[in-house]
Amino acid sequence: MMMIQPRSAGAIITTLFLVGGLESSCAFTPRSFSSFSDSKTTADLNKFPSNTSLHLSSPNQYDISKPVFDILCFRSVRGDALIRYSSLNQSEPLRINLYALLALTLFAAPVLSEAVGNEEMGTVGTVASTFAGLGSFGLFFRETRKRNKQLVRIEKELNTGNLQVRLPMNALSDQRFTKPATLTQLKALSNPPRIISICGSKKELQDALKGLAILGKRLRQATAFVVVIPTDGSKPSDWNLPVEYPAWLAEAHDLPSWQTYFDELSPDESSSQFRWFGLNSSGRSFGSGAVESPEWLQVLGQHLRPTDILDESDNGIDDEKVQSVIKAQNQFYQALTTGNLEEMNRICSSEGAASVSQVIDAGGRIDDWKACLADGARPEGMVISGSDALIVSDTEAYSTVVEFSTNTGVDTATLLALQRWGRSSASEDWQLQLHETIPWSPEAKAQGTLRCDCRGCVALTRSPERRTFGGLIG
Repeated sequence: MMMIQPRSAGAIITTLFLVGGLESSCAFTPRSFSSFSDSKTTADLNKFPSNTSLHLSSPNQYDISKPVFDILCFRSVRGDALIRYSSLNQSEPLRINLYALLALTLFAAPVLSEAVGNEEMGTVGTVASTFAGLGSFGLFFRETRKRNKQLVRIEKELNTGNLQVRLPMNALSDQRFTKPATLTQLKALSNPPRIISICGSKKELQDALKGLAILGKRLRQATAFVVVIPTDGSKPSDWNLPVEYPAWLAEAHDLPSWQTYFDELSPDESSSQFRWFGLNSSGRSFGSGAVESPEWLQVLGQHLRPTDILDESDNGIDDEKVQSVIKAQNQFYQALTTGNLEEMNRICSSEGAASVSQVIDAGGRIDDWKACLADGARPEGMVISGSDALIVSDTEAYSTVVEFSTNTGVDTATLLALQRWGRSSASEDWQLQLHETIPWSPEAKAQGTLRCDCRGCVALTRSPERRTFGGLIG
């Protein structure tokens, strides 16, 4: 990930949007959102039979998922995986065949020369054609490996199709979850959800779910649900969730099938270690990994962008338990937008954040708060909405909010901000330990992130575009 060196907070925010290439128009239609409360979608989901299979059962229909032997990969491959590969890579099979034909022609050149021209090819020509044939075969081998790698990834994506899940109903429903539906069936809904699935022990799930719970409201705004697969028999009551069944938590149906799928993703790894994968609304993988959780804020900025219309009039959470955190958040933004350096220094914790120090140690530049809050540099006129907060303990809390900036040059510019708060005891005021901001808009992926602590702000831009995060699926 490359670093940039902004001169001010306003310049940092503007840079994040300009790099992202956001458009000023929005093609999404406003709609209301309350958990999985779209009545038509929920009704459609409940119409699905509870016991379904992806394979076609009619004797007059052909099962396109049936394995087919692929001569280029020299193994059996799902038929539907080959169809998807061919539709996405129309030139690659031709290139592979051309490399193979060229290699065979060059290797056979000495024989062809004698048979066609009645003249033996000289030593130099024979050596040259042999080396050229080896080069062509190397290119053929490289392209077939790339082909096999893509097919493996597509097969892993398609293998999720038969996994079944139950999505949460809205708070007014007398049922907690919908009827079971396969992930393939979810793609056919009018508003198909995105899926994050995590697998691990109780302790690993607690750590991963903590980061997801902080962003719980944002997951709902992105129509994303989390499916948890415990490896030790733990239950939602064991995972330290803010509530036992939050609105973004889906339930895995037929748990052994999910566990088998995760084991097949990483057959060489321990079946008890933490693993995860994510699917977009079309069932394509946007990331996967093992051992450690990803940066969930970056995952939202790049792959789980909002499907809801972000409204400046959203008053945010109305819970007395977290009002102390919301109050501290409002004080931070008041100091940020008015340029009150004294107040900013009072709000910020005296300890620097490790994630900011990491950027500085790697050679990144930090702008101190005096520069960030200067006239013409601070985000004056910024509006925030949809505040949310989570108190983990008496000394640790988190808050999120959507920022509507006015000095980015983009009319629909919205950012997702996350703050980490700390204090020594419950009797003290919350102090800001870390502030992170990332562009969060339906129009484009986030291309950068902003991190701030008591010393000031640093900014990062994302690495060159990749199809996925890589990892277990590819």
